[in-house]
Amino acid sequence: MRWMPPGVSCNDMLRNAWCTNMRRHQARIVRVQRQSHDVVTLYFCLQDGSVLPYAAGQYITVYFDATSTPEGKAYSLSSAPSEPLMSITVKKIGEYSGRLHGLAAGNTFTISDAYGHFNPMTTKPLVCIGAGVGIAPLWSVIKHEYQHDAQRVAQLFYSNKTVDDVAFLDELAEASDATSLRVRHHITRQQEVPALMSRGRINIEKCLQAAEEEAIYLVCGSVSFVRDIWKELTTHGIAAERISTETFFE
Repeated sequence: MRWMPPGVSCNDMLRNAWCTNMRRHQARIVRVQRQSHDVVTLYFCLQDGSVLPYAAGQYITVYFDATSTPEGKAYSLSSAPSEPLMSITVKKIGEYSGRLHGLAAGNTFTISDAYGHFNPMTTKPLVCIGAGVGIAPLWSVIKHEYQHDAQRVAQLFYSNKTVDDVAFLDELAEASDATSLRVRHHITRQQEVPALMSRGRINIEKCLQAAEEEAIYLVCGSVSFVRDIWKELTTHGIAAERISTETFFE
């Protein structure tokens, strides 16, 4: 779900998303990849084996019957549009995510059309800042960009509590080796971390020092994480129109 700076109500945005008259589709799980003890990535397609049309960084609404939230819940796509399967990366934190964690290959579930405007669709340098499962839309955008241009200028600052919490660890390393992507891992609740990772929170001043002058910033994580990063970026002179945000709600 997208987050906006003060003055825009998250509740209004939620109602707008729920009231949108989107088509629903039956999707079939093809495989499940465990990312950590409480995060999985579900790879799926439509019943005929195809995938929905979508843009990198968009999300879908998932629907389950007999739940306390019949209007569904939104989950960011972690797949890129050119990939043969769609995917969502889900942390187990509530009723809906618990149902999703219970799915296995061959199971079906209901999804909406893809929607959202997280990806600014620009050729300017990208600085992606994410925490935990907030990597999902960032990974979608990063993969999409590098499938089109291996020399694309992009950086990822990725925060997790422990090394074991890092999603797509191997995939990010492979992307960094094969492209110009620079990945910086930040581990906040583990005393000893690997040499190529940093201990502690993401330092916005260091992000800005490493960023290109005209960079666009994509931020995704919990509401508090996104709020704090947005405030720090704007305090340091980054114009709001250069920041694209999205949140997940715990």
